[in-house]
Amino acid sequence: MKAATIYSVQPIRDYSSAKIMAPTGSYSEMVITPPSNKIKRAQFFFYGVLSVFALFVHCSLQANDTLKLIRRITIKGRIFTTDPTGNVYIVRDFNELIKLNTSGDSIGQFNEVRKGRITQIDASNPLRVLLYNAEYSQIVVLDNLLSLKNQIRLSDLGVFNAPVIANSADANIWVWDPTTAMLLKIDEKPRIQASTPLRMMLEFSPAPTYMVEQDRNLFMVDSTEGILRFDQFGFFKTRYPYPCKEVQFMNHQLIYFKDGRLNVYNTRSFTEKTLSIPSPETCLKVRVERERLYILRADCLEIYSLEVSSR
Repeated sequence: MKAATIYSVQPIRDYSSAKIMAPTGSYSEMVITPPSNKIKRAQFFFYGVLSVFALFVHCSLQANDTLKLIRRITIKGRIFTTDPTGNVYIVRDFNELIKLNTSGDSIGQFNEVRKGRITQIDASNPLRVLLYNAEYSQIVVLDNLLSLKNQIRLSDLGVFNAPVIANSADANIWVWDPTTAMLLKIDEKPRIQASTPLRMMLEFSPAPTYMVEQDRNLFMVDSTEGILRFDQFGFFKTRYPYPCKEVQFMNHQLIYFKDGRLNVYNTRSFTEKTLSIPSPETCLKVRVERERLYILRADCLEIYSLEVSSR
């Protein structure tokens, strides 16, 4: 492993004094209402489980350097993702969403998106799966059984051409508005709960291809600038100079696929590890969950186990 340097984008001004735009449209301090004890217990349990899963992945990626093919599923998928419990979500042609369990067996289906194309799946919270249709600026909210719960039109908020969205741990949704260069947090009504002007924090306007919140951090992937990291309130923290298409964050590790390899960067020890991927030239997307590695190819989904090295 070799040491790596983190490059941070210097803000134009000190953003510690920046304000968050309240739903009324005026700049004010954001007030957070403490959740009830019942909600606190549920959140504690859910994120405790996620922490355990993240630990499994951490151990695998640090100790393993070999892969063993478990199953190859014949399926033509456009995009796919995974959730922290190891379930897989694949979008096929005609916007058909298929949910597979950790063994690769089908356990759910959703095909009610009639217009446009599903461009993003966010299953970071398996109890609330988000489908995003960028062409129509529409978010579809599903439960863990893939039953339709809500449809959100960003145009109702005056937001058009938003390229990416992301689930938030506080039951809200992150939205990047390129027109105003605002990082928005909205609820399902929809109403804007917070708005952060990134022009005050960055020397460039991001062009994100992916966005995800994990471990109370929001990560925005820019194919040119790398991985931008924000806190849970939307304030910019740092930039990692690793241009890629998507990223996962588990136990202080950035995990991303680039140049035919799975790359793992530890944000605390500043060390890097890479894992070779079989037939990387045909890989459409690679993800890791628990002790499994998933590869989507044009005609199949491959599920591998991460085997522990004896060294």
